[in-house]
Amino acid sequence: MKNFSRNIILGTITAALVATVIFMGCTEHKSKARVSKPETPAGWHLVWSDEFDGKQIDTTKWDFQIGTGSQYGLEGWGNNELQYYRKENAFVKNGNLVLEARKENYEGCTYTSARLRTVKDDGTELFTKTYGRIEARIKMPTGNGLWPAFWLLPATTDYGTWASSGEIDILEAKGRLPNRVYGTVHFGQAWPGNKYTSSMYKFPNNETIADYHVYSLEWEPGVLRWLVDGNKYFETSQWWSLGAGASEPYEYPAPFDKPFYILLNLALGGNYDGGVSPEDSNLPAQMLVDYVRVYEKNDPYATGVKRPTPQRDETNFKEFEAADGRNFIFDSKLNHVVSETKNEGMSSNENMDVKTHDWYFLALSDFGGKAVSSKEDDGRRVKITNPGNQNYSVQLIQHLPVAKGYSYKIQFDAKASAPRKIAVKLGGDADNSWSVYSPEYYPELDTSVKHYSYFFTMENDTDATARLEFNLGLDSNDVWIGNVSVTQEEL
Repeated sequence: MKNFSRNIILGTITAALVATVIFMGCTEHKSKARVSKPETPAGWHLVWSDEFDGKQIDTTKWDFQIGTGSQYGLEGWGNNELQYYRKENAFVKNGNLVLEARKENYEGCTYTSARLRTVKDDGTELFTKTYGRIEARIKMPTGNGLWPAFWLLPATTDYGTWASSGEIDILEAKGRLPNRVYGTVHFGQAWPGNKYTSSMYKFPNNETIADYHVYSLEWEPGVLRWLVDGNKYFETSQWWSLGAGASEPYEYPAPFDKPFYILLNLALGGNYDGGVSPEDSNLPAQMLVDYVRVYEKNDPYATGVKRPTPQRDETNFKEFEAADGRNFIFDSKLNHVVSETKNEGMSSNENMDVKTHDWYFLALSDFGGKAVSSKEDDGRRVKITNPGNQNYSVQLIQHLPVAKGYSYKIQFDAKASAPRKIAVKLGGDADNSWSVYSPEYYPELDTSVKHYSYFFTMENDTDATARLEFNLGLDSNDVWIGNVSVTQEEL
């Protein structure tokens, strides 16, 4: 199952559907009390801020995004979100910016909330920044279906539509999991060829998102760092951008060498947490922002940076068991398949025995999937009754280990009862933030068996229980898959 991140809206341009890294150092604030005096971190100087000490939102710094995203061709903001964003749901009170989610019927929606950003629909840039330290002190609501975020989008589409021009999620939280937050970077090709890398931070000492914390991003040429309360929990230099029809990526560090703008919003429902609906008893719910500050580095930024080659994790790789030396798929003909057609929770690894070499077949009723699988020749046929509303509504999943810095070749045979596409990827589970390790591959199947293959290099940390997913939803034509292999290759 994928984690579809929030989609990018660039001015009046519809960026693209989706479906995430960087964080910065920050001064530690454990108290819930107001922090009124700016504290400049060592090595940086303040260039922009909003302390929210006035009586109303400063519209020279922030603009309101209104509606459901339909004006951009993205109903539900491209993520099946449930709220209607209204100007009335954002206000300043007691030195905080307040974004309030409410249970109220408005313009066909059951909920309302707020979303602010530092650009306008007409393209006016109120504030954008390339490189720097961007941070905010935020207190967030808890409860099912609440999705607060503090993030960055590109001011232009110089490198193409989402995610070729990038996205940086400084902070995302799931209200039902209040002891953790996530940071994500999106890059690669235009959807659906996008990739993302993500990491999770768990709070110590029984702290939660309901306490004030400082969420920071340090963005320099060729490096992104995420911090919470001064604790760095993720750093990456691994990303790329490939334009439409291009054979070579743009020069590194594209796409993260252009101006980005800031967004704050509180969404309800949506794909990010698997479509969990909010509970009315938790509403109204408020996201409180004490301040947003942007710093410039005192010293010059590095120039001429190059994309680093991932260091190989040789220790773990040598311990991984392979079927025949290099192939990590033990059941290439899909003889042993565990089926589950009702339990949506099995889309994560938590109910799967990842130590076996069984395949898992899932028809996720929560996403409208209904299908059965049967053994046929050297593979497995999936007969689809209802394709559902996501490509992962119907899935075949195999677990295997992949080591950082190594290259792999994914191969399989496939056909369909009529011409159609499927989606193939290798990625992580919920504990690995649904990270995508390989580019998502969309082969065009027809009625005769054909052989398909593609390569990728594992840039994320080693994952001993990665998931090879054949996502078969969104199309009711039957699919046959067989002779599957994933081999380590020297490229």
